[in-house]
Amino acid sequence: MIKALKKLLFWQETILMEKWVFNLTLGILTAYVFILAVYNFFISQFAISIAAFVILPVLWWIWYQLRVKQRYQLALCIFGGLTYPAIAISFFLKDGISGPTVYLFFIMQLVLVCISPTKLAYFWTLVNLVFFMVLFYIGLFYGDRISNHYGDDNLVYLDHTFIYIASIIGLTFLVLTLKNFYSVQKRDADIKKRELAVANRELSNANLQKDKIIAIISHDLKNPLMSILQALELINSSHDLTKEEISFLHEELLKSTKRTHNLLEDILEWSTLELKNQTNKVKAIDLKTLFTDTLGIMNTIAHQKGLELEVEYVNNPEVQIETDRLLLIVRNLIQNAIKFTKEGGKVKVTINHNEQEALIKVEDTGIGIPANKISGLSELEVKSTFGTANEKGTGMGLYLCYQNAGKLGGKISVTSKVGKGTTFILAVPLSYQLPNPH
Repeated sequence: MIKALKKLLFWQETILMEKWVFNLTLGILTAYVFILAVYNFFISQFAISIAAFVILPVLWWIWYQLRVKQRYQLALCIFGGLTYPAIAISFFLKDGISGPTVYLFFIMQLVLVCISPTKLAYFWTLVNLVFFMVLFYIGLFYGDRISNHYGDDNLVYLDHTFIYIASIIGLTFLVLTLKNFYSVQKRDADIKKRELAVANRELSNANLQKDKIIAIISHDLKNPLMSILQALELINSSHDLTKEEISFLHEELLKSTKRTHNLLEDILEWSTLELKNQTNKVKAIDLKTLFTDTLGIMNTIAHQKGLELEVEYVNNPEVQIETDRLLLIVRNLIQNAIKFTKEGGKVKVTINHNEQEALIKVEDTGIGIPANKISGLSELEVKSTFGTANEKGTGMGLYLCYQNAGKLGGKISVTSKVGKGTTFILAVPLSYQLPNPH
Protein backbone atom coordinates (compact mmCIF):
# COMPACT_ATOMS: atom_id res chain seq x y z
CA MET A 1 0.00 0.00 0.00
CA ILE A 2 2.73 2.45 1.02
CA LYS A 3 4.81 1.44 -1.98
CA ALA A 4 1.87 2.04 -4.35
CA LEU A 5 1.10 5.41 -2.74
CA LYS A 6 4.75 6.45 -3.04
CA LYS A 7 4.72 5.48 -6.72
CA LEU A 8 1.63 7.63 -7.31
CA LEU A 9 2.99 10.68 -5.48
CA PHE A 10 6.63 10.56 -6.62
CA TRP A 11 6.98 10.31 -10.38
CA GLN A 12 10.42 8.70 -10.56
CA GLU A 13 10.30 8.13 -14.31
CA THR A 14 10.24 11.81 -15.26
CA ILE A 15 13.36 13.96 -15.46
CA LEU A 16 11.46 17.28 -15.44
CA MET A 17 11.16 18.96 -12.07
CA GLU A 18 7.92 20.68 -13.13
CA LYS A 19 6.20 17.37 -13.85
CA TRP A 20 7.55 15.84 -10.62
CA VAL A 21 6.15 18.72 -8.51
CA PHE A 22 2.88 18.90 -10.49
CA ASN A 23 2.22 15.20 -9.91
CA LEU A 24 2.81 15.50 -6.15
CA THR A 25 0.71 18.68 -5.96
CA LEU A 26 -2.27 16.94 -7.54
CA GLY A 27 -1.96 14.13 -5.01
CA ILE A 28 -1.81 16.51 -2.06
CA LEU A 29 -4.66 18.66 -3.41
CA THR A 30 -6.85 15.61 -3.92
CA ALA A 31 -6.37 14.62 -0.28
CA TYR A 32 -6.90 18.24 0.85
CA VAL A 33 -10.09 18.76 -1.17
CA PHE A 34 -11.52 15.45 0.04
CA ILE A 35 -10.87 16.37 3.69
CA LEU A 36 -12.24 19.86 3.01
CA ALA A 37 -15.44 18.39 1.57
CA VAL A 38 -15.95 16.10 4.56
CA TYR A 39 -15.02 18.81 7.08
CA ASN A 40 -17.45 21.39 5.62
CA PHE A 41 -20.19 18.79 5.46
CA PHE A 42 -19.90 18.22 9.22
CA ILE A 43 -19.92 21.96 10.00
CA SER A 44 -23.03 22.34 7.82
CA GLN A 45 -21.35 24.42 5.07
CA PHE A 46 -22.94 22.29 2.37
CA ALA A 47 -22.25 24.66 -0.55
CA ILE A 48 -18.49 24.44 0.03
CA SER A 49 -18.73 20.68 0.60
CA ILE A 50 -20.59 20.15 -2.71
CA ALA A 51 -18.09 22.40 -4.56
CA ALA A 52 -15.20 20.37 -3.12
CA PHE A 53 -16.79 17.08 -4.20
CA VAL A 54 -17.24 18.52 -7.72
CA ILE A 55 -13.57 19.52 -7.86
CA LEU A 56 -12.33 15.99 -6.97
CA PRO A 57 -13.09 14.31 -10.35
CA VAL A 58 -11.62 17.35 -12.12
CA LEU A 59 -8.35 16.86 -10.21
CA TRP A 60 -8.35 13.15 -11.06
CA TRP A 61 -8.91 13.93 -14.74
CA ILE A 62 -6.02 16.42 -14.72
CA TRP A 63 -3.78 13.78 -13.10
CA TYR A 64 -4.85 11.28 -15.78
CA GLN A 65 -3.89 13.72 -18.55
CA LEU A 66 -0.54 14.43 -16.91
CA ARG A 67 0.57 10.99 -15.82
CA VAL A 68 -1.13 8.55 -18.17
CA LYS A 69 -1.63 10.53 -21.38
CA GLN A 70 1.60 12.54 -20.92
CA ARG A 71 -0.20 15.78 -21.82
CA TYR A 72 1.67 18.11 -19.51
CA GLN A 73 0.77 21.38 -21.26
CA LEU A 74 -2.95 20.57 -21.39
CA ALA A 75 -3.03 19.48 -17.74
CA LEU A 76 -1.15 22.62 -16.67
CA CYS A 77 -3.43 25.01 -18.58
CA ILE A 78 -6.60 23.41 -17.18
CA PHE A 79 -5.19 23.31 -13.65
CA GLY A 80 -4.02 26.93 -13.77
CA GLY A 81 -7.21 28.08 -15.47
CA LEU A 82 -9.40 26.55 -12.75
CA THR A 83 -7.22 27.50 -9.76
CA TYR A 84 -8.08 31.18 -9.39
CA PRO A 85 -11.81 30.84 -10.19
CA ALA A 86 -11.93 28.16 -7.48
CA ILE A 87 -10.14 30.52 -5.05
CA ALA A 88 -12.66 33.26 -5.96
CA ILE A 89 -15.56 30.90 -5.17
CA SER A 90 -13.90 30.02 -1.87
CA PHE A 91 -13.49 33.77 -1.17
CA PHE A 92 -17.23 34.42 -1.50
CA LEU A 93 -18.25 31.29 0.39
CA LYS A 94 -15.78 31.83 3.26
CA ASP A 95 -16.47 35.40 4.41
CA GLY A 96 -14.18 37.27 1.99
CA ILE A 97 -11.21 39.00 3.60
CA SER A 98 -12.27 37.71 7.02
CA GLY A 99 -11.95 34.11 5.80
CA PRO A 100 -8.83 32.01 5.23
CA THR A 101 -8.79 32.34 1.41
CA VAL A 102 -5.76 34.66 1.52
CA TYR A 103 -3.56 31.68 2.48
CA LEU A 104 -4.51 29.97 -0.76
CA PHE A 105 -3.17 32.86 -2.85
CA PHE A 106 0.32 32.31 -1.46
CA ILE A 107 0.41 28.54 -1.61
CA MET A 108 -1.16 28.24 -5.09
CA GLN A 109 1.11 30.93 -6.52
CA LEU A 110 4.14 29.02 -5.25
CA VAL A 111 2.78 25.78 -6.75
CA LEU A 112 2.05 27.31 -10.15
CA VAL A 113 5.50 28.92 -10.34
CA CYS A 114 7.13 25.57 -9.53
CA ILE A 115 5.18 23.55 -12.10
CA SER A 116 5.20 26.07 -14.96
CA PRO A 117 7.82 27.07 -17.54
CA THR A 118 9.43 30.45 -16.84
CA LYS A 119 7.30 32.54 -19.22
CA LEU A 120 4.07 30.98 -17.99
CA ALA A 121 5.13 31.59 -14.39
CA TYR A 122 5.12 35.34 -15.07
CA PHE A 123 1.60 35.02 -16.47
CA TRP A 124 0.33 33.20 -13.37
CA THR A 125 1.91 35.90 -11.19
CA LEU A 126 -0.03 38.56 -13.06
CA VAL A 127 -3.27 36.55 -12.74
CA ASN A 128 -2.65 36.12 -9.02
CA LEU A 129 -2.16 39.85 -8.49
CA VAL A 130 -5.26 40.76 -10.50
CA PHE A 131 -7.50 38.25 -8.67
CA PHE A 132 -6.15 39.23 -5.27
CA MET A 133 -6.55 42.99 -5.79
CA VAL A 134 -10.05 42.65 -7.26
CA LEU A 135 -11.28 40.26 -4.57
CA PHE A 136 -9.67 42.24 -1.74
CA TYR A 137 -11.21 45.42 -3.12
CA ILE A 138 -14.65 43.77 -3.23
CA GLY A 139 -14.23 42.36 0.25
CA LEU A 140 -13.08 45.70 1.68
CA PHE A 141 -15.48 48.12 0.00
CA TYR A 142 -18.42 45.82 -0.79
CA GLY A 143 -18.17 43.45 2.15
CA ASP A 144 -21.88 43.73 2.81
CA ARG A 145 -22.53 41.79 -0.41
CA ILE A 146 -20.61 38.78 0.96
CA SER A 147 -22.76 36.70 3.32
CA ASN A 148 -21.42 35.51 6.65
CA HIS A 149 -21.38 31.72 6.84
CA TYR A 150 -19.74 31.46 10.22
CA GLY A 151 -22.11 30.97 13.13
CA ASP A 152 -19.59 31.85 15.85
CA ASP A 153 -15.93 32.62 16.47
CA ASN A 154 -15.12 28.96 17.11
CA LEU A 155 -15.86 28.15 13.44
CA VAL A 156 -13.72 31.08 12.32
CA TYR A 157 -10.83 29.77 14.44
CA LEU A 158 -11.28 26.17 13.21
CA ASP A 159 -11.55 27.19 9.56
CA HIS A 160 -8.48 29.42 9.63
CA THR A 161 -6.52 26.82 11.55
CA PHE A 162 -7.50 24.03 9.14
CA ILE A 163 -6.63 26.04 6.01
CA TYR A 164 -3.37 27.30 7.54
CA ILE A 165 -2.26 23.83 8.64
CA ALA A 166 -3.15 22.42 5.21
CA SER A 167 -1.18 25.24 3.55
CA ILE A 168 1.85 24.69 5.77
CA ILE A 169 1.78 20.93 5.17
CA GLY A 170 1.42 21.51 1.43
CA LEU A 171 4.27 24.02 1.46
CA THR A 172 6.47 21.59 3.42
CA PHE A 173 5.75 18.75 1.01
CA LEU A 174 6.50 21.05 -1.90
CA VAL A 175 9.89 22.08 -0.54
CA LEU A 176 10.76 18.50 0.41
CA THR A 177 9.78 17.40 -3.08
CA LEU A 178 12.12 19.97 -4.62
CA LYS A 179 14.93 18.82 -2.33
CA ASN A 180 14.20 15.19 -3.11
CA PHE A 181 14.16 15.88 -6.84
CA TYR A 182 17.49 17.71 -6.55
CA SER A 183 18.99 14.79 -4.60
CA VAL A 184 17.79 12.25 -7.16
CA GLN A 185 19.09 14.33 -10.06
CA LYS A 186 22.42 14.87 -8.29
CA ARG A 187 22.73 11.15 -7.60
CA ASP A 188 21.95 10.31 -11.23
CA ALA A 189 24.42 12.97 -12.40
CA ASP A 190 27.13 11.50 -10.14
CA ILE A 191 26.44 8.02 -11.50
CA LYS A 192 26.61 9.28 -15.08
CA LYS A 193 29.77 11.22 -14.26
CA ARG A 194 31.42 8.06 -12.92
CA GLU A 195 30.21 6.06 -15.94
CA LEU A 196 31.60 8.75 -18.24
CA ALA A 197 34.94 8.70 -16.41
CA VAL A 198 35.10 4.91 -16.79
CA ALA A 199 34.17 5.19 -20.48
CA ASN A 200 36.86 7.84 -21.00
CA ARG A 201 39.47 5.64 -19.32
CA GLU A 202 38.42 2.67 -21.43
CA LEU A 203 38.54 4.80 -24.57
CA SER A 204 41.97 6.13 -23.63
CA ASN A 205 43.21 2.59 -22.95
CA ALA A 206 41.71 1.41 -26.23
CA ASN A 207 43.47 4.20 -28.13
CA LEU A 208 46.78 3.38 -26.44
CA GLN A 209 46.26 -0.30 -27.18
CA LYS A 210 45.45 0.53 -30.79
CA ASP A 211 48.65 2.57 -31.11
CA LYS A 212 50.66 -0.31 -29.66
CA ILE A 213 49.12 -2.80 -32.05
CA ILE A 214 49.75 -0.58 -35.07
CA ALA A 215 53.36 -0.24 -33.95
CA ILE A 216 53.63 -4.01 -33.48
CA ILE A 217 52.20 -4.77 -36.91
CA SER A 218 54.49 -2.28 -38.66
CA HIS A 219 57.49 -3.33 -36.58
CA ASP A 220 57.06 -7.10 -36.95
CA LEU A 221 56.03 -7.20 -40.60
CA LYS A 222 58.35 -4.57 -42.04
CA ASN A 223 61.53 -6.63 -41.91
CA PRO A 224 60.06 -9.89 -43.31
CA LEU A 225 58.40 -7.98 -46.14
CA MET A 226 61.63 -6.09 -46.82
CA SER A 227 63.44 -9.43 -47.01
CA ILE A 228 60.97 -10.70 -49.62
CA LEU A 229 61.20 -7.43 -51.54
CA GLN A 230 65.01 -7.60 -51.66
CA ALA A 231 64.91 -11.16 -52.97
CA LEU A 232 62.48 -10.18 -55.71
CA GLU A 233 64.63 -7.18 -56.65
CA LEU A 234 67.66 -9.50 -56.84
CA ILE A 235 65.83 -11.83 -59.22
CA ASN A 236 64.57 -8.92 -61.31
CA SER A 237 67.92 -7.11 -61.60
CA SER A 238 70.29 -10.07 -62.01
CA HIS A 239 70.42 -11.54 -65.50
CA ASP A 240 73.27 -13.99 -64.90
CA LEU A 241 71.55 -16.17 -62.30
CA THR A 242 71.49 -19.87 -63.11
CA LYS A 243 68.28 -21.88 -63.11
CA GLU A 244 69.41 -23.61 -59.93
CA GLU A 245 69.94 -20.23 -58.21
CA ILE A 246 66.59 -18.90 -59.41
CA SER A 247 64.91 -22.13 -58.29
CA PHE A 248 66.57 -21.82 -54.88
CA LEU A 249 65.45 -18.17 -54.54
CA HIS A 250 61.91 -19.10 -55.54
CA GLU A 251 61.87 -21.83 -52.90
CA GLU A 252 63.21 -19.44 -50.24
CA LEU A 253 60.71 -16.78 -51.28
CA LEU A 254 57.87 -19.26 -50.95
CA LYS A 255 59.06 -20.26 -47.49
CA SER A 256 59.48 -16.63 -46.42
CA THR A 257 56.08 -15.68 -47.82
CA LYS A 258 54.34 -18.57 -46.03
CA ARG A 259 56.09 -17.74 -42.76
CA THR A 260 55.24 -14.05 -43.11
CA HIS A 261 51.62 -14.95 -43.88
CA ASN A 262 51.45 -17.14 -40.76
CA LEU A 263 53.08 -14.35 -38.77
CA LEU A 264 50.49 -11.86 -40.05
CA GLU A 265 47.62 -14.18 -39.09
CA ASP A 266 49.06 -14.66 -35.60
CA ILE A 267 49.53 -10.91 -35.09
CA LEU A 268 46.03 -10.07 -36.35
CA GLU A 269 44.44 -12.73 -34.13
CA TRP A 270 46.45 -11.52 -31.13
CA SER A 271 45.62 -7.87 -31.83
CA THR A 272 41.89 -8.66 -32.09
CA LEU A 273 41.95 -10.31 -28.68
CA GLU A 274 43.93 -7.40 -27.23
CA LEU A 275 41.46 -4.81 -28.54
CA LYS A 276 38.55 -6.79 -27.14
CA ASN A 277 40.44 -7.17 -23.84
CA GLN A 278 40.09 -10.92 -24.05
CA THR A 279 42.52 -13.54 -22.84
CA ASN A 280 44.82 -14.82 -25.56
CA LYS A 281 45.32 -18.48 -26.35
CA VAL A 282 47.27 -20.46 -23.77
CA LYS A 283 48.93 -23.51 -25.31
CA ALA A 284 51.07 -26.33 -24.03
CA ILE A 285 53.94 -26.60 -26.52
CA ASP A 286 57.71 -27.11 -26.62
CA LEU A 287 59.74 -24.02 -27.52
CA LYS A 288 61.50 -25.56 -30.53
CA THR A 289 58.18 -26.25 -32.24
CA LEU A 290 56.89 -22.82 -31.26
CA PHE A 291 59.94 -20.89 -32.48
CA THR A 292 60.64 -22.73 -35.77
CA ASP A 293 58.81 -20.39 -38.18
CA THR A 294 59.80 -17.22 -36.36
CA LEU A 295 63.49 -18.17 -36.27
CA GLY A 296 63.31 -19.08 -39.95
CA ILE A 297 62.11 -15.55 -40.80
CA MET A 298 64.70 -13.99 -38.50
CA ASN A 299 67.46 -16.09 -40.11
CA THR A 300 66.52 -14.78 -43.57
CA ILE A 301 66.56 -11.17 -42.31
CA ALA A 302 69.94 -11.68 -40.58
CA HIS A 303 71.43 -13.36 -43.66
CA GLN A 304 70.39 -10.47 -45.92
CA LYS A 305 72.18 -8.02 -43.60
CA GLY A 306 75.30 -10.19 -43.61
CA LEU A 307 74.89 -11.49 -40.07
CA GLU A 308 75.07 -14.95 -38.60
CA LEU A 309 72.08 -16.10 -36.56
CA GLU A 310 72.95 -19.03 -34.32
CA VAL A 311 70.28 -20.92 -32.38
CA GLU A 312 71.20 -23.28 -29.54
CA TYR A 313 68.72 -25.44 -27.62
CA VAL A 314 70.50 -26.39 -24.39
CA ASN A 315 67.13 -27.80 -23.45
CA ASN A 316 63.81 -27.83 -25.21
CA PRO A 317 61.37 -27.08 -22.38
CA GLU A 318 57.63 -27.50 -22.74
CA VAL A 319 55.68 -24.47 -21.62
CA GLN A 320 52.04 -23.66 -21.00
CA ILE A 321 51.81 -20.02 -22.03
CA GLU A 322 50.19 -17.35 -24.21
CA THR A 323 52.17 -18.27 -27.30
CA ASP A 324 51.35 -15.14 -29.35
CA ARG A 325 52.60 -12.87 -26.57
CA LEU A 326 55.80 -14.90 -26.13
CA LEU A 327 56.49 -14.87 -29.89
CA LEU A 328 55.98 -11.11 -29.96
CA ILE A 329 58.72 -10.69 -27.32
CA VAL A 330 61.15 -13.08 -29.03
CA ARG A 331 60.65 -11.45 -32.45
CA ASN A 332 61.29 -7.99 -31.06
CA LEU A 333 64.40 -9.03 -29.10
CA ILE A 334 65.94 -10.76 -32.14
CA GLN A 335 65.00 -7.96 -34.56
CA ASN A 336 66.46 -5.44 -32.14
CA ALA A 337 69.72 -7.43 -32.00
CA ILE A 338 69.87 -7.64 -35.81
CA LYS A 339 69.12 -3.96 -36.15
CA PHE A 340 72.01 -2.81 -33.95
CA THR A 341 74.62 -5.32 -35.13
CA LYS A 342 76.93 -4.41 -38.00
CA GLU A 343 77.51 -6.54 -41.07
CA GLY A 344 79.74 -9.52 -40.28
CA GLY A 345 78.47 -9.67 -36.70
CA LYS A 346 76.62 -12.43 -34.90
CA VAL A 347 73.36 -12.88 -33.06
CA LYS A 348 72.92 -15.93 -30.87
CA VAL A 349 69.66 -17.25 -29.40
CA THR A 350 69.96 -19.75 -26.55
CA ILE A 351 67.00 -21.66 -25.13
CA ASN A 352 67.29 -23.22 -21.68
CA HIS A 353 65.28 -23.63 -18.49
CA ASN A 354 65.56 -24.10 -14.75
CA GLU A 355 63.08 -25.73 -12.37
CA GLN A 356 60.44 -23.01 -12.69
CA GLU A 357 61.26 -20.85 -15.71
CA ALA A 358 62.04 -21.04 -19.40
CA LEU A 359 65.07 -18.92 -20.28
CA ILE A 360 65.50 -17.33 -23.72
CA LYS A 361 68.79 -15.48 -24.15
CA VAL A 362 69.42 -13.18 -27.14
CA GLU A 363 73.00 -11.92 -27.38
CA ASP A 364 74.67 -9.93 -30.14
CA THR A 365 78.04 -8.47 -31.09
CA GLY A 366 76.48 -5.12 -31.87
CA ILE A 367 77.16 -1.53 -30.88
CA GLY A 368 75.94 -1.96 -27.29
CA ILE A 369 73.86 0.27 -25.05
CA PRO A 370 75.31 3.04 -22.85
CA ALA A 371 74.92 2.28 -19.14
CA ASN A 372 72.87 5.42 -18.50
CA LYS A 373 70.21 4.33 -21.02
CA ILE A 374 69.66 0.75 -19.84
CA SER A 375 67.34 1.75 -17.00
CA GLY A 376 65.04 3.55 -19.46
CA LEU A 377 64.56 0.64 -21.87
CA SER A 378 61.27 -0.40 -20.25
CA GLU A 379 59.75 3.09 -20.58
CA LEU A 380 57.58 4.21 -23.47
CA GLU A 381 59.38 6.74 -25.65
CA VAL A 382 58.11 6.85 -29.20
CA LYS A 383 60.81 8.31 -31.42
CA SER A 384 62.65 7.43 -34.61
CA THR A 385 65.62 5.11 -34.10
CA PHE A 386 68.13 3.97 -36.70
CA GLY A 387 70.09 0.72 -36.85
CA THR A 388 73.60 0.10 -38.13
CA ALA A 389 72.27 -0.03 -41.71
CA ASN A 390 69.96 2.96 -41.16
CA GLU A 391 66.97 0.71 -40.46
CA LYS A 392 64.27 3.01 -39.16
CA GLY A 393 62.21 2.11 -36.08
CA THR A 394 59.75 3.66 -33.63
CA GLY A 395 61.54 2.91 -30.37
CA MET A 396 58.52 0.91 -29.09
CA GLY A 397 59.95 -2.60 -29.57
CA LEU A 398 61.72 -3.01 -26.23
CA TYR A 399 58.92 -1.25 -24.35
CA LEU A 400 56.46 -3.83 -25.75
CA CYS A 401 58.83 -6.62 -24.73
CA TYR A 402 58.93 -5.45 -21.12
CA GLN A 403 55.17 -4.86 -21.00
CA ASN A 404 54.28 -8.27 -22.38
CA ALA A 405 56.88 -10.07 -20.28
CA GLY A 406 55.15 -8.66 -17.21
CA LYS A 407 51.76 -9.89 -18.49
CA LEU A 408 53.25 -13.39 -18.79
CA GLY A 409 54.50 -13.22 -15.21
CA GLY A 410 58.09 -13.01 -16.45
CA LYS A 411 60.93 -10.52 -16.53
CA ILE A 412 63.70 -9.29 -18.80
CA SER A 413 67.28 -8.60 -17.71
CA VAL A 414 69.94 -6.90 -19.81
CA THR A 415 73.71 -6.47 -19.79
CA SER A 416 75.64 -4.49 -22.35
CA LYS A 417 79.04 -3.02 -23.19
CA VAL A 418 79.38 -0.25 -25.73
CA GLY A 419 81.19 -1.56 -28.80
CA LYS A 420 81.04 -5.17 -27.58
CA GLY A 421 77.40 -6.13 -27.70
CA THR A 422 74.24 -6.68 -25.66
CA THR A 423 72.60 -9.66 -23.97
CA PHE A 424 68.89 -9.86 -23.15
CA ILE A 425 67.55 -12.73 -21.02
CA LEU A 426 63.83 -13.39 -20.96
CA ALA A 427 62.62 -15.54 -18.06
CA VAL A 428 59.00 -16.74 -18.12
CA PRO A 429 57.18 -19.34 -15.96
CA LEU A 430 56.98 -22.81 -17.46
CA SER A 431 53.33 -22.97 -16.45
CA TYR A 432 51.41 -19.72 -16.88
CA GLN A 433 48.41 -19.05 -14.65
CA LEU A 434 45.61 -16.94 -16.17
CA PRO A 435 44.88 -13.79 -14.17
CA ASN A 436 41.77 -13.96 -11.99
CA PRO A 437 39.03 -11.91 -13.76
CA HIS A 438 37.62 -10.94 -10.36
